[in-house]
Amino acid sequence: MLSATRARRIVAIMAEEGERDAGTAAPAPDLQDGEHVGDALRAIRVARGLSVADIASLTRIRPAYLEAIEALHLQDLPSRPFTIGYIRAYAQALGLPGDVAIARFKADDPDRNDALRPPVGVRRMADPRLRLMMLAGLMILSAILVWNLVRRGTLNEEGRRPASIVATAPVEAAPTGAMVLGAPLPAPVESNAPPPYLTPGLEAELSAALPEGLIATEDPTLLDLGETFAPRGRVHGAAGRVVLQARRPTTLIVWGPDRSAWFARQLAAGEAYRTDPVPGLSFETVEAGVIAVYLDGRARGVLPAGITRGSALTRPPPA
Repeated sequence: MLSATRARRIVAIMAEEGERDAGTAAPAPDLQDGEHVGDALRAIRVARGLSVADIASLTRIRPAYLEAIEALHLQDLPSRPFTIGYIRAYAQALGLPGDVAIARFKADDPDRNDALRPPVGVRRMADPRLRLMMLAGLMILSAILVWNLVRRGTLNEEGRRPASIVATAPVEAAPTGAMVLGAPLPAPVESNAPPPYLTPGLEAELSAALPEGLIATEDPTLLDLGETFAPRGRVHGAAGRVVLQARRPTTLIVWGPDRSAWFARQLAAGEAYRTDPVPGLSFETVEAGVIAVYLDGRARGVLPAGITRGSALTRPPPA
């Protein structure tokens, strides 16, 4: 940010330069001097006793860019629109009209990306093939339009019948006596709601996967380890005393007393399942030592591989 002291110094220098120009007969440099606009800006800056750092403080332009403008080294500057903006700001910082500086820059370095204008007196000839293609397309469209009109007229002639032979339906007499209403019809089937998809054999496969009696292959060795449960991910299930938390990604299946799958999910590391020790509840995992068991918030151990009875998780630890 430009300090107040430097700003006052620059204003004083420019004021003294204006008084000096008014009191001397030597003409001051302007934007039309020098080989290019950069030379003119440098000459005016030096004549007013300003440094490149002073101009950089006024315009917020890098000193390297200002030096490249003064030397007109366009390869060291950003794209042409940015360069034009920098030259305008440079000229305005010196109290000069920015449009005049931009006009001088464009005269020194014309934009070579502009489209070339045709020479004077040369008539631009159109490609004859383009005219033939347009004529062929117009003929095709006209043929399609005529064919549609003829076809529509033919259909109208075939569908038109004389009024004299149009048969009229006989008028039935209004029924007499009491009107009897029939039974209500069922509601129409929702046409845009497809029936839910059920995987064939999935329910029978899940029911047959749990053996009769829910016999666990191995009971876990549960101890009071003193560690408390800390949620590190999503906790599934309702509130309960037993919490099963995955130490790394694994699969957990919770079997209900009726041998139905209450919960089956691939758990991420830190995810947990909470439940109450319902009689007949069982837990199945495919890896040993991956799912930690917490009872009333305290760590009791880990589940073995296979099916574990829920009653085994609530037994008191051995003395």
